[in-house]
Amino acid sequence: MKRLLVLICLAGLCGRAEARSLSAEGGASRSDSLSMPTGKTDWVDPVHATPVNTHYVLYPTPQRGAGTEGSCMVYLPDEYAARTDRRYPVIYYLHGGTGNQREASWMIRKIDAAIRAGKMRPVIVVSPQALPIGWYINANVVDPKVTSGPVEDVIVRDLIPYVDSCFRTVAAREGRAVEGFSMGGRGALMLAFKHPDLFCAASSVAGALVDWDEEPLLRALECTFGDAENPLSREYFDAWHPKTFLCQNARRILRDGMRIRMFVGDRDRLYEENGRRITHRFHELLTALRIPHTLEVVPGAGHNPAEIFADGANDYDTSFWDGAFGTE
Repeated sequence: MKRLLVLICLAGLCGRAEARSLSAEGGASRSDSLSMPTGKTDWVDPVHATPVNTHYVLYPTPQRGAGTEGSCMVYLPDEYAARTDRRYPVIYYLHGGTGNQREASWMIRKIDAAIRAGKMRPVIVVSPQALPIGWYINANVVDPKVTSGPVEDVIVRDLIPYVDSCFRTVAAREGRAVEGFSMGGRGALMLAFKHPDLFCAASSVAGALVDWDEEPLLRALECTFGDAENPLSREYFDAWHPKTFLCQNARRILRDGMRIRMFVGDRDRLYEENGRRITHRFHELLTALRIPHTLEVVPGAGHNPAEIFADGANDYDTSFWDGAFGTE
């Protein structure tokens, strides 16, 4: 089907944005494919395709330097343009390692369907391009092997203020949550636990909650943390582990009632590998700190959201977000 490039002009939308339509059935076209990767150091996704009601947006990234930009996808519910009196909570979706902002398409389609069916209150979803491998931290840039950058600062200091200034958001902790897959699942927990003043909920889908020696790809470590032969690289890794910030801020996380959930498939190495139950280990830490949370182990699912949330088998539970954001 011939694709249409549509420039959008929506109330409250600023910056540079465009959307590309998908097929009439809402399915992904070839240019929307996750098999079309971004470059190792690309902050801007070169593929502009988006799912239903979602727009490709460029935003300034002064944390990287003057004149720099990043890209993201922004989902707006059907009623957004007409309901100018209304503000919406925001869910930030963080993609996995070697991924890109388009990965959020599966989650956006499920949320859009739930909103249309009246099963979920309308929300905004933002999915940033956060480098194929950046671990959602500020990289150890003094090491010559590092190719990543200040991913955390860009999200926290650039992207979130931009979204709150350009869209009608609930611009407070009570209206902001984060979810991610794999590297993004780790990033979601890390950002929420480090910044409990910014997020009221965190959802980790097969989060890569590994320790240093459990990451199988050495280059995935060195591009962000530094030379594997340098012991300081491992120290840098440990300092940015979600468990570090969980322990530091456990009292506030508990006091503020942050909603936390985790998923893992029982065929995922993050569930069990050579006696290492990586996700359960994090679950046990949360339990020891008496922080309420849920962990769902999905039978038959591997390291893939499509298997974890297979239609009819384990539906994506949107009530989690309604519970986090509360009543209007």
